[in-house]
Amino acid sequence: MVNNYDWMKDFTFLDFAREVGKHITVNYMMAKDSVKKRLNGEASDGLSFTEFTYQLLQGYDFLYQYRKYGVKLQLGGNDQWGNMTTGTELIRRTLGGEAEAYCLTCPLITKADGKKFGKTESGNIWLDRKRTSPYVFYQSG
Repeated sequence: MVNNYDWMKDFTFLDFAREVGKHITVNYMMAKDSVKKRLNGEASDGLSFTEFTYQLLQGYDFLYQYRKYGVKLQLGGNDQWGNMTTGTELIRRTLGGEAEAYCLTCPLITKADGKKFGKTESGNIWLDRKRTSPYVFYQSG
């Protein structure tokens, strides 16, 4: 397990824009379904600059791990598909078309009301008694 802060902490915004941003166009980013839904009104909360550029950050994480550790497969929930494919595209555009990088997604685990479990959602479950007590853990069926 690695922490992306280790390679991002000294990476300035200007360096990021120059080294990562030049490889992925705004048109490519705008074509993602997740971005389209947020911009065309299907999602009522709009899209912040941070959320829009997150696909570049996640993509760079994949590129970094590809280079340093030989990681070729990124796993994630199906809500991350757009971000994950930006990573594979960044790897190919940076290292050449012969670079092999893959994504594998799975459906999200949902709560009884159909909403996803997640650290930003209420009702999430942590496997840490400091964050979710055993009582709450066993009562959350």
